[in-house]
Order: sequence, then C-alpha cells, then structure tokens
Amino acid sequence: MSLFTVDSNNILGASVQEAGRYNVKVVKADTGTTGRGDNKMTVDYEVLDGKYKGGQVRYNVMTWLAEDNDKLEKTIKRFNTFAVAIGVKDGAGIDSLQQLAKAAVGKTLTIDVDWGEPNNRGNSYLQAYGYHVLSSEASEPNGVTRPGADSNQGGNSNPFGNGGGQQSASHATGGTFGGNADSIDISDDDLPF
Repeated sequence: MSLFTVDSNNILGASVQEAGRYNVKVVKADTGTTGRGDNKMTVDYEVLDGKYKGGQVRYNVMTWLAEDNDKLEKTIKRFNTFAVAIGVKDGAGIDSLQQLAKAAVGKTLTIDVDWGEPNNRGNSYLQAYGYHVLSSEASEPNGVTRPGADSNQGGNSNPFGNGGGQQSASHATGGTFGGNADSIDISDDDLPF
C-alpha cells in the first residue's frame, strides 16, 4: 500500500502561471511605506476557480502618491476602484490605508493581472491592474506566460509543480561573497557534524 497518491490539485504554494482575469479572495493585506516614504498597501490574492484555483497572486503594491494634484487624483481613483470592487458602499469614509487593508481581508473581487516590469534580477511577476466587483463568469487565463520563462514541458519539467523557477547561485566578481578574493577554507574535520 502506498503512503499517499500524488495529486497536482492538492499542493502548497500553487501559483498562477498566466496573465488574465481572475476571481479572487484577498488573503492578506498589509500597509507600510515605500523606500521614498510614500504610504503603500500590499495585497495577496487567492484564485477562487478555474485552472489556477488555489493559486496566489502575491505582493501587489498600491502606493498612495500625493506629490501633486494629478497624482493624488489618480491615486484616489485607484484606491476607490479597489474599495468599490470589494464591496465598500458609496459614501463610506476611508480614514487610513490600514482601515482599508483590514476591511479587504476575506473579501472577493475580480482582478485583471498582467506581467509587471522585470525587477533588478530580470524576473517578472503578475501584477493586478484592474479591480472589479466579483464576476459571475469563470476566471479567464489569457495564455500569456511569464516573459522569458522557459517552457516547462518535455523532459525538463519540474516534478514539484512550483512553476519551474530556477534558483541559481549568484557569483560575484572574484568568485566569493562581495567580490572579496580572500577565501576561507574549512576542512570536513573542522565541522561539528
């Protein structure tokens, strides 16, 4: 008798592999400040249905920009759109991003996601850019996968189903941490195990 049977629908850390429109639940919402000192709200979503049910779209940052009237107006529209999508009623006053974040957890909505700009390591991640009241239609992946991602088909597929992300060793100039050519050699006899 086997210990368990592998089931790709029963995994931890499922992730969404395509851009598109997804019905989601807010599973986490935190507030903080950006490196420039602007207030921000970071939201994680979990897909409710379809091909990526249970998959998460994580670390979506909404920044409160009030540098000038134009940016403030756009910021208010963006946060207002999110608030309406999660069911906040007309006329409700939002006193802080913390209040909105707390109210958002557990709420359902439909989001449009696309691949964001590559970070400093060249990786792109899904970012929500549209917020809608929860749709009665099923989630709709659009087939657009991570830019530059290798196909996860054929003999090189990842048996753990975590999106095939590759973790590569970073080699600094000089071949050691921080580029310092001084290295430390430790023999196996010096290790405590």
